[in-house]
Amino acid sequence: MDRRRRSTNRIGGGLWRRSALRCALTLWCVGWALGAAVAQADAPALTLFDEVAQHLRLAYGGRAEIHPSQLLPTAREALVARCDGWVDCPEHVGLVVRAPRGSSGLVVLDVVPGSAAARADITRGDRILALDGVPLAGAACERLGQLEDAVAGGCVRALVLRAGAPPRRVDLVPGPVPRERPPSLTWLADGVGWLRVPSLLPAEVVVTDVHLLVAVATSVGADGSIVDLRDNLGGTYAAVVAAACAFQPTVGRLFVGPMVGFGLLCDEGLLRLVDPFGQTRVSDTLPVAARWGGELVVLVNAHTLSCAESLAWELQRHAGARVVGEATAGLADTAVQTLPLSNGMRLVLTVATVYDLDGSPVPARVTPDVFVLDDPLRLAEGHDDPLDVALRLPVPRRP
Repeated sequence: MDRRRRSTNRIGGGLWRRSALRCALTLWCVGWALGAAVAQADAPALTLFDEVAQHLRLAYGGRAEIHPSQLLPTAREALVARCDGWVDCPEHVGLVVRAPRGSSGLVVLDVVPGSAAARADITRGDRILALDGVPLAGAACERLGQLEDAVAGGCVRALVLRAGAPPRRVDLVPGPVPRERPPSLTWLADGVGWLRVPSLLPAEVVVTDVHLLVAVATSVGADGSIVDLRDNLGGTYAAVVAAACAFQPTVGRLFVGPMVGFGLLCDEGLLRLVDPFGQTRVSDTLPVAARWGGELVVLVNAHTLSCAESLAWELQRHAGARVVGEATAGLADTAVQTLPLSNGMRLVLTVATVYDLDGSPVPARVTPDVFVLDDPLRLAEGHDDPLDVALRLPVPRRP
């Protein structure tokens, strides 16, 4: 795939139709075994803690060497000593950034559409050098903390550097950030489609968009496709299975845990939930069912997590894709479920281990076929090394 970037275009997606299947698919895969249960005025912290502890004892199905229930007494003591209120979710400016090691500033990896950062024309690869006149020059965690503190304080004046352009100052006013970070399709030279999938949430939007964009690439006779899952933190297994169905006819996952046992299968555009005996309990038809048949490369890095790892592995093992980048985070072999709590909040708990459709274990992480360091400093200089390698990679067309 020896081609260069040409022009950018994104096709908007529709909505997955409401059905019983959407309500039934509560299994997720994310990077944490336990979501934060935060005390609110109508539910004391210790009451919530004890409720969460009961879920842990009964339903935890992860691979931890020490069962979380053994850690509960110490955790409860710490909660008694430290918890005195609740945490509010702050507003944001819509930036996904990384603090490069051994250097200064923050490199922008992604911008949420419709956010303050998007309105300020900040884009992937830009480098934030200072906030409110204070250089971002400390340790990585300190620089990220500076951004959080600045956003919490209100309007932020950022000094932004783009490769090949002089630094500029932009004002960012924090506000509600749209939930969706939809897939996008960028056309590269010589008919290669660069399909960026920054998130697998919400599943219905992501799945519909992926199939629509694959259908577009197929209809124009694209020579190759690059699926970019770098810095994708995951989502739901429904999105994994249904999105992978755009690249191969049959995809499936099996989930096994103390209180969980079922399978999820996509076969020629039909998504099915099956019980331990193989009987279909719920089914739904994807609104768009595309099929890619050309060259396929997948980009991953160390910040590709959970469901995104699972999708990359599926395309690598079953769809014949070459994977380029870094070894992924190592969270692809377990699944979590959202459980309601008495105060209206939800607990995210690891409840199952994950298997392929044939019963073989799903590996914890994806090992790339071609290792390429995904260096944010190189990105800030205008060089996307994994993407450039993918474009030069000879990948035989699948039969």
